[in-house]
Amino acid sequence: MTALAELRAGRAGPAFTVELQRTIRAVAVSRNFPPPEGHGGWDADAVWSTASEFMADAQTPRRLTDLAVHCVTVDGLRARLQGTVRNFLADLGRRTPIGKLVMRVNEVLRTEPGFRLVGGRWASAGGPPDVAAGVDDPEALARAIAGMPVVVPAWGHEAHRTAPVADRTTIVALCQALLDAAGGSLTPRALARAIGHRLGIGQAPLSLEVAALDGGGASSGQAAAPGTDSTADEALRRGRAAEVVAQLDDRERLAVAYPELTVRHLAPVLGASPSQCHVIRGRAAAILRLELIDDDDAEGVALLVMELSRKWADSVDNAAGSAVVVAR
Repeated sequence: MTALAELRAGRAGPAFTVELQRTIRAVAVSRNFPPPEGHGGWDADAVWSTASEFMADAQTPRRLTDLAVHCVTVDGLRARLQGTVRNFLADLGRRTPIGKLVMRVNEVLRTEPGFRLVGGRWASAGGPPDVAAGVDDPEALARAIAGMPVVVPAWGHEAHRTAPVADRTTIVALCQALLDAAGGSLTPRALARAIGHRLGIGQAPLSLEVAALDGGGASSGQAAAPGTDSTADEALRRGRAAEVVAQLDDRERLAVAYPELTVRHLAPVLGASPSQCHVIRGRAAAILRLELIDDDDAEGVALLVMELSRKWADSVDNAAGSAVVVAR
């Protein structure tokens, strides 16, 4: 039974679970969402944990009904599920302290005449129209604002949980100092990360690469409508995926081909230790992010990269007549 048939039958079975896990990994890697707390990357355990949280979420029955009603093909289900997962991961990001700080930075700077938004990045209003991207060095940016004063508004007990972490004047001053230190524009997430480090918020030293929190662009909001891809679009997407696969070495392709395997189970497949597998999987994820950073259909291409890598792995397996082991 296919994933779509399962949903139409009123239950999310094993086929949908596999489709969900693959989609979570593809969307998370291509859009650079942070892994769940306690995980260093998007390994199989992180994907399983996120899939479990997705299925336990109060909104998931509505999401599954939406998928069953609006999707008429498996390809249509995959396209719509990408948007569903993207929005779910963005919602998770907004619940974190740093996610809230990203939105606070955007809220303040949008109403300040000294700043302007250029291609999803914040820049000083007085600079050139085509201002270049600044140097996003987390340590250097943190040092640039380390000694600056911070004013926290006085809030009553009932407002404490939703109170801003710093007043407007503080946010403006910190952002201006960061832009000066970077020598150009910075994304909201880069600004929030550095400010969070200054304020001692949560996991602020880590990068929060959540595109959906940055500018609220169209790519972060709507799911692709099922059945709208033309043959030409699909050919272009597959061509792009093949280009990305070509950037991966054999071990990286295997790591991408088997996202469901933990590093312990991936080790004999790659002919490497679990720690080496963790590094290889991380390197493959970094290549996918770099290759797809400006792609409007990043998660769709990422899913095809996984599919092509799996087909390549199967062809190597069939040729060898045994389990795939690639030692270098």
